[in-house]
Amino acid sequence: MRRGWQLRIPMNSTALALQTVPLSPHGLAMALFAALVFAVLIWDRWPVATVSLVVLSVIPLGFVLAPLAGPDGPVDPARFFAGFGHPALIAICALMVLGHALVVTGALEPAARRLSTWVTQRPRLALLAVLVGAAGVSGLINDTPVVVLLIPLILAAAARARVAAGAMLLPMNYAVLIGGMATTIGTSTNLIVVALAAGLGVTGLGMFSFTGIVAMAAVPALTYLWLVAPRLLAHVQPRAEQLSEQVFDAELRITEGSRFEGQTLGEAFGASGNRLQLVQLQRNALAIVKLPSVTLRAGDRLVVQGTARDLKDLEATLDASLHNLHDGADKQKAEGAGESPAQQEDDAEDAGPAEAIPSAVVAQLVVVNESPLVRRTVRQERLAERFGVVVVGLRPRSKPGGWERQSLVDRVVRGGDILLLQGKQEDIARVQREGYGLLLDARYMLPRQDKAWVALAVMAAVVLLAATKTLPIALAALAGVIALLLARCLSWDDVAQSLSVKVILLVASSLALGDALSVTGATAWAAQQLAATAGALGPTWLLVLLMGLMGLLTNFVSNNAAAAIGTPLGVALAQSLGVDAEPFVLAVLFGCNLCYLTPMGYQTNLLVMNAGDYRFADFLRVGGPLFLIMWAGLSLGLVHQYGLQ
Repeated sequence: MRRGWQLRIPMNSTALALQTVPLSPHGLAMALFAALVFAVLIWDRWPVATVSLVVLSVIPLGFVLAPLAGPDGPVDPARFFAGFGHPALIAICALMVLGHALVVTGALEPAARRLSTWVTQRPRLALLAVLVGAAGVSGLINDTPVVVLLIPLILAAAARARVAAGAMLLPMNYAVLIGGMATTIGTSTNLIVVALAAGLGVTGLGMFSFTGIVAMAAVPALTYLWLVAPRLLAHVQPRAEQLSEQVFDAELRITEGSRFEGQTLGEAFGASGNRLQLVQLQRNALAIVKLPSVTLRAGDRLVVQGTARDLKDLEATLDASLHNLHDGADKQKAEGAGESPAQQEDDAEDAGPAEAIPSAVVAQLVVVNESPLVRRTVRQERLAERFGVVVVGLRPRSKPGGWERQSLVDRVVRGGDILLLQGKQEDIARVQREGYGLLLDARYMLPRQDKAWVALAVMAAVVLLAATKTLPIALAALAGVIALLLARCLSWDDVAQSLSVKVILLVASSLALGDALSVTGATAWAAQQLAATAGALGPTWLLVLLMGLMGLLTNFVSNNAAAAIGTPLGVALAQSLGVDAEPFVLAVLFGCNLCYLTPMGYQTNLLVMNAGDYRFADFLRVGGPLFLIMWAGLSLGLVHQYGLQ
């Protein structure tokens, strides 16, 4: 039992005798401070990181100014900084890095393309499939790896579909948490509650003993997440990316052996998710009618317009080439051989695929009036040969009256035009240093496709190790990060970019706050107040209140701490009332999984908070109604199954 309260159960009486201990001054102070912190976070006027830093400063300072004597001596104020080394924080940081690896390698691009098409064409059905699938899988696999796998997939699909990922990420996370409570292996909290209950003599809980109760409660909950939650999250918008909003002129060439060679133009439109903005279809330097039934041939040019991301997506989807690497060198060779201009152009195009030059970035360069490119063409300046960069798109300073029929590398460049360059960062920077233009800040990092299989293999290994309980999730994820670094899937810059200071401070401060509430007896006192009502309430209402109390506690202290407090309490309450202890144990188990109200309620909440750029109040706005729906549904299920009155 926790310090500050004791339970004494008479063997021949249904009354619960309590030896109560009043709330200590330290406990009262911490309860008031926790309420104040919660109110400030909901108020949302100060950044979460600032509030978290204040919490990490005030709590230790309070124990320095007003020392607390514990069972093992004075409470050390430095213990409240232990959250920075807590396994939960290590797991969260490592999982953020693993998720980022799937993004930078483009490992989930094929799945993201399919999901984005579905999101664009049938957004409601796509969300329903994500919710049902996530809830179903998380009952058999630990919920954290499920969320880690789905976050980058949803982010990529939403970016392609030009919709806010925020409308899907938080509902997906809650669906995973709902599914995770359906079996004994769904979460580590479930395992702890079942193990503690078995030690107290409650041994009848099997793996699927309570799956039916959760399934019944999940129906209205998932319906709410499907139809209502996205409306509550409508204000969460995708992060603005200046580069992705700029539309460039470009050319896609169907190459020999392309997947779409011999396919119709309509099929190409469908494969691109109808995002192919085709201006002109050219064959043998002649424009042909853009009918959906036209069959594509090797050498056809698709003159298109799109953002940097869309152009690179189309290049991969259509198995086409966006540019010609040997624009200058091959023309010179052709001239020396006496070839015609048409032959020169065709020979230059056939020189090789885009991947001949290692590339990492697509960036935009504004051509200045003093640039050597002004009134010249890209072919004449031989940018690919001299700098190792290629022009994949052009945005004219002012739109001409009609489409310029010259090939992209043969269009005359003017001051103020924006070129879309692809290449290594250092090579693109060299173009700027040579005075060709000014680089804008917005850049699009190209996926490192050659490392995609490594990222997928590492993630699969981490999921397998965590799901089978071979290794703790923190250790498995940390080993995965090391493997990615050794395989050069990630650089240390990528690692730093994937971590969130806001999340790190929030985890550390919430652990400190939960520890302070426990060590001062505030959480135990709250449980004591519930136990004191046992004589006045019947089993049904006591069970409902027990679940609600555990649900509130788990949003402020760790799930495992709430389980350690609630499981013995639930068994003791059942014995005092002379009823079966199993429904009371399940009330504790369900309550410890109702961590929907705060981002620090569970580690997956923090992962989606970082990915979806949510605010603290978003969790209360969406999680509050979900908490009530699940609380009511699970309570009714327990009462019905166990015949309580």
